[in-house]
Amino acid sequence: MVPNGFYKQLDEVKQSDLEFVCYGIPRSGSTLVYQLISGIYPQGVAKTHRYCPHRVKTTVSFRDFRDVVVSLWRRSNPMKLEQGMTDDDVKKFTATCRQRIEELDRYFERGGICPLRYEEFAPNPALVFSALERAYGIIVAPEKAAALIAESSIEKNAAIAQKLASFKSIDPASQIHGNHIYRGEVGGWRQFVSGEAAERLEELLREPLLRYGYEA
Repeated sequence: MVPNGFYKQLDEVKQSDLEFVCYGIPRSGSTLVYQLISGIYPQGVAKTHRYCPHRVKTTVSFRDFRDVVVSLWRRSNPMKLEQGMTDDDVKKFTATCRQRIEELDRYFERGGICPLRYEEFAPNPALVFSALERAYGIIVAPEKAAALIAESSIEKNAAIAQKLASFKSIDPASQIHGNHIYRGEVGGWRQFVSGEAAERLEELLREPLLRYGYEA
């Protein structure tokens, strides 16, 4: 089994070396999901933001794509938060998001996955364990689940992130980066993009937003 951790690509990894794949479109809570699942399996758990073709147990986390775009922008340059997103920013980071949505689509087209909607599990991580039981029959004792949730709280993860210099710095055990956590709120994109730029953002994302159940 591969060591638990982040993997940019899993194509060259043998399927037999994987216990679990924790995929997430970037900025959709996949690190939290990884922390919870790696607490169950001591090895063979791979976190990734790319498509993995192997038919192993796989969680797929996703989030309102408007929040994804703004979170990608916020992470790129925290000093620009007060300025808000420009139309050029919207076009640039939406293009990145659309590329990642294509990989998200591949998981859903393939099937056999455990889908996790950020807006549901982020405020209530216990839903991850409920989803695992429905998808794969994995039962985690309540006391074990509670301990893992406490260890992976946003407060503890934020404390780890604050000790790291930048997003390029990472804590290997938790997979938390510097500047990893802002507020984790739902609908926070509205704070940073408005007017014509907000209209452009929704226009560019309208189709996938509707397809994944988000009101555009």
